[in-house]
Amino acid sequence: MNRALEVTRKTSLRDLLLVIFTKLHVFLGIFAFIVIATVGFALLKEPVYEVTADVLVKPQLEENLKLQAPVTTSMRANPVTQQDINSEVNLLKSRQLLEQVIKKLGLDKETKPKTFLERVGRFLGEHIHRFLVTLGLSVETSPLDRAVRYYQQKLEIKPITLSNSIEITLRGEDPEQITKMVNTLLAGYIDYHIDIYKAKGAQEFYARQAERFRVSLALAEKDLKEFKKKWNIIDLTAQNETNVKILQALRENLALVQAQIKERQTKVGEQERNMAQTGEIGAATKEFQTGILEELIRTMGPLIAEKERISLHYRKSSAKYQAAELQVKELLKAYQKQTTEILRGSQLDLNGLRDYARVIQRDIDKIKDSSVSLSQRQVELDRLTRDVKQLEKNYLLYLDKTEEARIEAQQDANRVSNVAVTNWAQPPSIPVFPRKILMGALSVLIGLIVGLAGASVSYYVDHTLKIPEDLPRLSEIPVLAGVELVDNLNGGGASGGPPLWMKRPQDHPSLVGSFRTLKYNLELLKKSQGRKIISITGSDPQVGVTTVAANLATIMALDFCDQRILLVDANLDRPHLHTTFDKSSEPGLLDYLVDHLPLTTIIQPTFLPNLDLVTRGQKAKQVASPFDLQSFSQFLEEVREMYDFVLLDTAPILRASDSLIISGKVDGVVAVAGANQTRYEVMLEAKHLIEQTGKLEGGVLNKRRFVIPRPLYRFL
Repeated sequence: MNRALEVTRKTSLRDLLLVIFTKLHVFLGIFAFIVIATVGFALLKEPVYEVTADVLVKPQLEENLKLQAPVTTSMRANPVTQQDINSEVNLLKSRQLLEQVIKKLGLDKETKPKTFLERVGRFLGEHIHRFLVTLGLSVETSPLDRAVRYYQQKLEIKPITLSNSIEITLRGEDPEQITKMVNTLLAGYIDYHIDIYKAKGAQEFYARQAERFRVSLALAEKDLKEFKKKWNIIDLTAQNETNVKILQALRENLALVQAQIKERQTKVGEQERNMAQTGEIGAATKEFQTGILEELIRTMGPLIAEKERISLHYRKSSAKYQAAELQVKELLKAYQKQTTEILRGSQLDLNGLRDYARVIQRDIDKIKDSSVSLSQRQVELDRLTRDVKQLEKNYLLYLDKTEEARIEAQQDANRVSNVAVTNWAQPPSIPVFPRKILMGALSVLIGLIVGLAGASVSYYVDHTLKIPEDLPRLSEIPVLAGVELVDNLNGGGASGGPPLWMKRPQDHPSLVGSFRTLKYNLELLKKSQGRKIISITGSDPQVGVTTVAANLATIMALDFCDQRILLVDANLDRPHLHTTFDKSSEPGLLDYLVDHLPLTTIIQPTFLPNLDLVTRGQKAKQVASPFDLQSFSQFLEEVREMYDFVLLDTAPILRASDSLIISGKVDGVVAVAGANQTRYEVMLEAKHLIEQTGKLEGGVLNKRRFVIPRPLYRFL
């Protein structure tokens, strides 16, 4: 029944404040932790910036319309579908595109951690990864793979609802870097998109062929240049013509020299034969018509004539004739000597002509060899020149073809390039996280909400009784009164013990009202049901049973000044009433029950004339409970006749069987629970035990705390 009431009961503002102030330490702890942690995080966290860019997917023109003139006013195009947009999103997320961007920007290089937390995080991450690799639970990855995986997670690429646009978002701590990353990604994406969709083959083939012929042409030109440089070639045709002219002149000179040689050889031969056959001067004069011989002949003529004249007049043996003969012989000897020298000179001239002829022949042979070499070089030069011209022709041909294919590809690219960047990324100046003011405000709000939630959870998880209404709602025990918690426990006897606040009630006005409420309810029970002897017990120790009993008896004595009140200490384990009233513990109840002392001997007066006290007395000497004795029933009958109210302070009913025995013999039982101390399950168990006697009158919530501030409580 009480659980159903608990579920359906409406929660008021008072209940909410009660939860907060009851668990104020939990509420403030959670609130302070969230606020401090959030503010500290916002102050220490590196600012995170966000850049966005947009890509528009346009309708794609049909292929047969790509070369139409721009004056066309009506052109059909394929509409953009969701599949087209999803395809572009996948292209933007493709690994190949990300790898190109990462390599271009050098984002795969390891960066040094900036903060201590980053260093610790990286250190732990590396060692955990190595440990997992050792166990075979992970694999080694390259920096490029890690960078690609990181940006695949960081890049948020999604279509914009009800549009043909795609939004690219990237967050990072460096605004310049993330802006460059997004813009580089977009630039590469446009080329990547065109490269995928455009028709491939012609332009690449022509470009490769043009490049191949360009390289071959460069090599051929290099070979031709080196060939000319090696052979010092300027103009082979002119060189050949010059060689022909030189060769013709040399041959003419050679023929002339050879003719001179033959002529000289003939003359020298004739001179030698004549010299061999005759030694006459006539012969000599006939053959040698040179200036020297003529001079010799003119000199010898008179001598020979003189010799002839002497021979006519003198004999040959005469001295005169012999002198003339000798003179002629001397002249002839000189003539022969001169003739020999002339012949030797002629021979030398002949040898010189022969040497000159040989030199001319060597020059002719050299020029012939040179002409042959020039012919061979001419052939090689013609070949190299022909190769250069052919390669140049092919190169220019394929270059023209490449340009034509490029124009064609550009027209095709214009058809397939149906994506355009409508919004390039711009470097942000304001971070998106953390926003310190917003986070501070939100931390306060979230701290209040989470603190309230935590306090509520703590409040409802805590099964202790907190307010008097919890007794009937949770433990099904009627509430008789609630006693406020007092921090100052002064007010007991001189030797200590539970406080006796009602000895000076004017000092505790709030407590007076609580105890008078309890007194009033017990007075009603007495009048209606004759409840005169009341046992006051508790569910567990330290709930203040003795305090409640002593102060209740005192307020009764003060208010019922015409009635007699008896307070009996029936707590055999921990008797404290004698210390509260500053009385002797003996003789007492056990002396009456065991030793049968007269009742008058165990009753002790107090500071009030109508309030008497019975202490515990001597310690129990037997194991069995003295309250099972007939003398205890006799004691109750005697005090019923002598007093108007009898209150028994008993031990916790769940800890001592004596309290259960007593509850079966008294008129009624009042159960005391400690606020924020006694669990309602414990009170339920105590209730079930007491109800076996059918004498449970109600409960008292002791140590109640008014957690809601009184100025605020007035408005609830």
